[in-house]
Amino acid sequence: MNQSQFDQLVERICSVKVTDPQTPLVDLGVDSLHTIALVMAVEEEFGIEVDPDALADPALASPAGLLQYVQTRAAAPAPAGI
Repeated sequence: MNQSQFDQLVERICSVKVTDPQTPLVDLGVDSLHTIALVMAVEEEFGIEVDPDALADPALASPAGLLQYVQTRAAAPAPAGI
C-alpha cells in the first residue's frame, strides 16, 4: 500500500481530508473514536497488531508516520511461539 492509498483509508475511516500526510492526525480532526476505528482497520488490512500507545509518539501520529510504522511491523518476522 502506498501513501496515497493509505491516506484514502484514513479519509474513509476517519471522515477527514488528508492534504498533507505529514500533518498530525489530531490536526486533521481525528478524534479518539476515529483513532480506535483507524487502528482496527489498519490491523485488519495489514494483519498486524498496532500498539495504540505508539500513536502518542509524534513521529507516528500522522498518516505518513503511521504508514511507516505499519510497514515496518508488517515486514517484521512474527515472534517465536506464535
